[in-house]
Amino acid sequence: MATEMPSDRFELRHAATDRATFVVVPERRMFAIDGLGDPRLAAFVLASDSLRAVEERVRGRAQKATGHKIDPAVLECAWWTHPEPPSQDLASSFADRSTWHWQQMIEIPPEAGDDDAQRAIDETRAAFDRPVPLVRVIRFAEGRSAQILHVGGPADEHRSVVTLYDAVAREGLHPHGHLHEIRLADYEKVPDGRARAILRLPIEP
Repeated sequence: MATEMPSDRFELRHAATDRATFVVVPERRMFAIDGLGDPRLAAFVLASDSLRAVEERVRGRAQKATGHKIDPAVLECAWWTHPEPPSQDLASSFADRSTWHWQQMIEIPPEAGDDDAQRAIDETRAAFDRPVPLVRVIRFAEGRSAQILHVGGPADEHRSVVTLYDAVAREGLHPHGHLHEIRLADYEKVPDGRARAILRLPIEP
């Protein structure tokens, strides 16, 4: 069996709203924070702000060290619940994420070393005037995955989840891992109707 090569950055950020795009996602280094509950709750928003702050700090230092511009990373989030509902019920369950676990993430620039990442975490904690969630460095691997584009915010995201799971089932494939959201145009930062997110699902035959 041929080995699948990792998809390039363009492919990983490309998806349609009505059908699945199949990609192979390489392992990446990420800042991460874990939590529980709806993405509109204060704890989720605080975690988002903390991750943006630590990424901005490490990116700024890496830009200064290398002398070239580094594009900002986008927020990402893995979602899961226990016990996991059957695939046909998962989308309706996703409409109410009050009991869902999440792991928010943001990618660390390749130009930044592990020491740089830890220093950024420590400095960001010190800079906040209030307690911040625990930020840590993880390695996040998905492998072969299916993804679609969601247009809009969290309120109707479950409809795109239905489309994604249906597309995977039509290909005779099976979900294998957590549902993953990549916030290309963040609903916290853009006008209503302008938000864009890729929904990604690791798969196996």
